Amino acid sequence: MTDAPASPPLPPAFVERMTQPAVLEQFLAGLERRLTPTDRTGLHRRASLFRGLGRGAEAAEAYRALLDADPDDRAAQAGAAIFTGAPLPEGARGPTPFAQLTDVFSADQQERLWRSLTDDSASLTPAGVYTGGTQPRVDGETRVAQLLERADSVRAWFLPWLEEVIARAEILPRLGLAPFAVGRRELQVTGHSDGGFFSVHSDAAANPDAPTWARQVTFIYYFHRLPRRFTGGDLLLFDPPGGGDLSFTRIDPTHNSLVFFQSTHLHTVTRVQCPSPDPLDGRWTVNGWLHRAEAE
Repeated sequence: MTDAPASPPLPPAFVERMTQPAVLEQFLAGLERRLTPTDRTGLHRRASLFRGLGRGAEAAEAYRALLDADPDDRAAQAGAAIFTGAPLPEGARGPTPFAQLTDVFSADQQERLWRSLTDDSASLTPAGVYTGGTQPRVDGETRVAQLLERADSVRAWFLPWLEEVIARAEILPRLGLAPFAVGRRELQVTGHSDGGFFSVHSDAAANPDAPTWARQVTFIYYFHRLPRRFTGGDLLLFDPPGGGDLSFTRIDPTHNSLVFFQSTHLHTVTRVQCPSPDPLDGRWTVNGWLHRAEAE
């Protein structure tokens, strides 16, 4: 039960280099030196760089400023909604929408999840990817991660809780989705230790015969030991193609946070650095997918 790889729009080495925070900071500094209040293209690029650096509050402010100048700016409408947690306006075009919730579990719930992991940590297996067949295979050029082989104890309570959260927090309107009947539900517990990553991919295959085709919503719950013992492991959520540049939103794997996005969108997990040999010191997620019933 793993993700479906997709061909990235640009070479992986180029993507990795051009998404480095140090490179983005240089772009932002150069842009701000020449930016004028009437340069709307530059102002949009500035907002894009803020979110590419994971500076969501500054991105929200930048999009609101663009809207103040032009209330009909659809990209600014989308950006402002996404980064303030509002429903996505109908017809809005802009950054790939996502929803993020923080501090979602109580201390007791966090302990319950961590106990499930530590009790079964001996059952960790290499994570695979779908490459056109019905079964995943391990591909170290595409993905390096570990799966908790026995995740049933987590699945039993996590998925009902998750669907309650989706309804209560009105997640679907924030993703630009209408309500849908949920069919298959997938869940895995995934760890990224030193060197772990996932190259650019989509979670939903374009082929209707593929086992991942009906995936509609991707969810990721982040958790790890405190204080954090790793760096990296950011989620980069890429904008739809056609914008002319490599624009994306960076989401930090913040402990006890939950992220949703549509499964068709391209994304990647940046490489993890973790000096500890203990896999429990790495980046952990409860992640998975909700399928659209009528598409199955």
